[in-house]
Amino acid sequence: MSAVIGTNRASPIMQECDLFGRALGVALVLEIIAVIGFVHFTNQAGPVANHRPRIMKIQMIAPPPKPKPLPKPPKPIPPPPLPLAPPKPLPPPPKPIPKPRPIPHPVKPIPHIAVPKPQPPPPPPQPVVSAAQQENATERYAALVHQSVQNDLRVPQLVEMMHLRGITTVAIDIAPSGALLGVSVIRSSGAPPIDKAALASVRATRFPPFSPKMPHHPITFTLQVKLRAG
Repeated sequence: MSAVIGTNRASPIMQECDLFGRALGVALVLEIIAVIGFVHFTNQAGPVANHRPRIMKIQMIAPPPKPKPLPKPPKPIPPPPLPLAPPKPLPPPPKPIPKPRPIPHPVKPIPHIAVPKPQPPPPPPQPVVSAAQQENATERYAALVHQSVQNDLRVPQLVEMMHLRGITTVAIDIAPSGALLGVSVIRSSGAPPIDKAALASVRATRFPPFSPKMPHHPITFTLQVKLRAG
C-alpha cells in the first residue's frame, strides 16, 4: 500500500481556485475606484451654460382598488334550549287526623227475669198389670210376629229348583215401638239358601208396637221359620 506524504506540489484544482480569487479581488478594487471617481466628478460645479435641467418622468400609479367588504359573519346559531328539569313531585297530602272515637258508656244490663216454663202435665198413671197379664200379652204378640214373618216369607228360585225344605230358628230383637233392632240365626236349617230366605223375611216385615200390658223395654223373640219348596 503506497501513500504520498510531504509533497509541496499543489494540485491543479487548487491552482485554479487561487487564480479565481486573485482575479475577483482585482475586479472588486477597480469597481471601488470607478465609483469613487464618479462621485467625485458629479460633485464638481460645471459651467452654467452646460447645465441642463433634468426632466423627471413621473408615472402616476392608479390607487389600488378598494377591497371588497367582507360578508358579514353569519349570526351564531343559539344553542338548543336545555331540557326542562322534571317537576318536583308534590309532597303527599297530610294524613287526616282521625277523630277520636267516643268512649262508649257502659250499658247497664237489663236484669233477666226468668220465666218459668210450663211443665207438661204428668202422664196418666199406668194401670197396674200383673205378671200373668204381661206374659199372656207377650205370647199373643209373639204369635203375631211369627205369623207376620211366615206370611212375608218368599221362597227363592234356587230353593224351588233344588226342592229344598227346612226350619231356621232366628232370634228377633224388637223395641216397644215395633222397630226391628236386630235378627240372627241361632239354629241353621242346614241349607244356607233357606237361612238367607228366613232372615230376609224378618227384615221385610213391619211389626206393630207393644200393647199397654206388655213390658216397656225391648224383647227378644225366638221364632222357627219353616220354608219348603212348593
